[in-house]
Amino acid sequence: MKLLIAAATQHEISPFLQSPLLRHTDVLITGVGIAAATFQLTKRLHHEHYDLVIQAGVAGTFSASYPLGSVVLAGQDCFGDAGAFENGQFQSLTDMGFSTELEWIHNSHPMLAQLQLPVVRAITVGTITNHPDYTNALRQKYAPDIETMEGAALHYVCQHLHKPYLQLRSISNAVGERNKELWELPAAIANLNATLQQLVQHLKGAA
Repeated sequence: MKLLIAAATQHEISPFLQSPLLRHTDVLITGVGIAAATFQLTKRLHHEHYDLVIQAGVAGTFSASYPLGSVVLAGQDCFGDAGAFENGQFQSLTDMGFSTELEWIHNSHPMLAQLQLPVVRAITVGTITNHPDYTNALRQKYAPDIETMEGAALHYVCQHLHKPYLQLRSISNAVGERNKELWELPAAIANLNATLQQLVQHLKGAA
């Protein structure tokens, strides 16, 4: 099985980059944000065939159901801040009549049901903020579980290019919490990479 591991930064998958599994897996560091992830993924997938693309990274959580350090899979994602924030409410491009595409991009890969990990609703944003009114508007609009800065780009590109994919995330912080002392980034990275290595080992063994 030919795998591509995609991450926004080297730091998020640094333990995997030191693993012997790296010899049998391609890695793409896309850079942070929707535009960088969209471009780099599209460029790579136009030139290489992969049986599965796995995006791995950390995420913020909207829900106490997913404690810091826990690892989840995104079953659906959307471009959460593409639209308008007015009068305490958020309207998507679809709400405003500027887009006919569905807001949510659902992943139907069978491994979502096979892996022993929670499957969550994710939103992807271009700006991280601690403004409570804005955060609450996103909660009310999407009822999301987690927030990232690249996830929907993976879903969008892979869906349009008909490439199988998984979005693997580990919770590093609560959404809106900008005090890094309250984050669990080391634990999130450690757990993310332990899960990623187990997943890659399983996939290579099953190939």
